[in-house]
Amino acid sequence: MTIIKISIVIPTYNRLASLKLLIKSIENLIESPDEVIIINDGSKDGTKEFLKIWTEDSHGYTAISHSSPCSRGPGAARNIGIEISESPLIAFTDDDCILHKAWVKIIEQSKIWNQNKKIVGIGGKVLSRRKGIIGEYFTFHKILEPPLPIAYLVTANACYQKAALLEVDGFNETYRFPGGEDCELSLKLAEKGYRFGYEPNMIVWHDYRSSLVEFLRTFYRYGKGCAETVSNHFNIKAKT
Repeated sequence: MTIIKISIVIPTYNRLASLKLLIKSIENLIESPDEVIIINDGSKDGTKEFLKIWTEDSHGYTAISHSSPCSRGPGAARNIGIEISESPLIAFTDDDCILHKAWVKIIEQSKIWNQNKKIVGIGGKVLSRRKGIIGEYFTFHKILEPPLPIAYLVTANACYQKAALLEVDGFNETYRFPGGEDCELSLKLAEKGYRFGYEPNMIVWHDYRSSLVEFLRTFYRYGKGCAETVSNHFNIKAKT
């Protein structure tokens, strides 16, 4: 029986408290990944010091951290994780998420991988960690879930084949803030003829900010990122 190996890659920036909750959820997984790779994207809140201790502790997986001297954005951070990883599958989540206890097991055993040889990535359900109108809005409208039909995956809850990520040179590092870099990655893969699947049992809980200011800032970044993605995509197509 072939053993599927999975690395979890997590970019983090100045969210030490929520990062600790994510790590706790990883420790509680009923099936551990082979590697957990956390990329500290220039945090100034003690994350670097915490990760040094974390990598020295014993875990049911290999704990790896990398700290960049300054913030380069989540795309660049994830690319570092992809390069470091030694597993054929790379699962992504964010530093403000909590994983379902069967997350890794569900990814490994998902039948979607075998439905079509062109499928190189799967995404899942993203629920809100907080009660309230903003979290309920994001959950109801599935803002951080793959749209149906599945045109792209969202890295709050996604897993890709590493070989496919390397084939398209990973994430676009010009995106300095979250929003757009994961959509463009999927577009690049789709141009190669690859496809994606949706696994409803693959669940994470996301910490949506409860203030109106944060709500508007989030949508501004998503909108800006999507606009840049469309622009970059058609510029690339125009040159080929």
